[in-house]
Amino acid sequence: MRPGPLLLLAAGLAAAACSSDGEPHGSPVLLSVQWIAGGTTTQVWTPTETGIVQARPAGQEVDFVFDRLLDGNRIEDVVTQNDVETTVPTATPPITTSWPDAATAMSTPPFSDQVRYNSEPYYGPATAYVLLQPAAVGFPSADTITFSLDKASLTSAYGDQMIGPSQISVTTGPFSASFLLPSGSDGSASVPPSYMLPVIFSNRVASTTELEPFVQVEASGVLVPVVLTANASDPTVVYLSPASCLGGWPIGVPIDVTIAAGATDAFGVAMAGEAQTTFMASGLAPVAPDGGCAAAATDGGRDSSQD
Repeated sequence: MRPGPLLLLAAGLAAAACSSDGEPHGSPVLLSVQWIAGGTTTQVWTPTETGIVQARPAGQEVDFVFDRLLDGNRIEDVVTQNDVETTVPTATPPITTSWPDAATAMSTPPFSDQVRYNSEPYYGPATAYVLLQPAAVGFPSADTITFSLDKASLTSAYGDQMIGPSQISVTTGPFSASFLLPSGSDGSASVPPSYMLPVIFSNRVASTTELEPFVQVEASGVLVPVVLTANASDPTVVYLSPASCLGGWPIGVPIDVTIAAGATDAFGVAMAGEAQTTFMASGLAPVAPDGGCAAAATDGGRDSSQD
């Protein structure tokens, strides 16, 4: 005999009371690992693709995606700040970062990160993710980064431990540089005399001071003094501009820019080969301030007035 409407209603209310938290029993399954660099997300691990995947070293965030909600209290602590409750990472994070040569390939100050939890289903229905963010953008270039997962801290609300590996490794790409130039219809690049040439590195650079000795700019075989300016919001970008004593780039002649091999990222990892580009400046010839650049031109192509 089929149960009557009242029995069905009672059973439904009982079931609702038992699952009022909305979080089903079961172990959270690690679905994927997503590497975010330069605003681009790259999938670097799934249960069926476990080989080491190369990623851009300038990582901003690494997301560990699960198929259900986790116990956020094992990942973050609730604290009161200015009479307002907020969450902060636990003192013992559930995911830690390491690489084999950390004793030598290390930034100043030393690498650090924080691990947070996000219950929003950003990666698909019912998903949640644990995000690891470096304090400063980037991991060492040309290295193997290993993430160790503490399964006892990555659980469901009922304490069911996660399903997935306890370690996941990602290989970072080499340290390299490229240039951002406009391109004409014939493939040549022409810029105004005041153009600040963006140099895009694959990883964070330590400082413009450490980069300066590896930058050489020439026009018709003559050294051109330049100024290096860091991008205030992106530590992988450095701008090259003509020294103030020039008044602008030389007009109508090829300008050759070279970033020499040996330039290093913030972790001391060197570029294996040089990066080079050529462009021309067009427009009105710049008017150099009195005195010209005679002193600066003898200083390896750098603007000595900036020292």
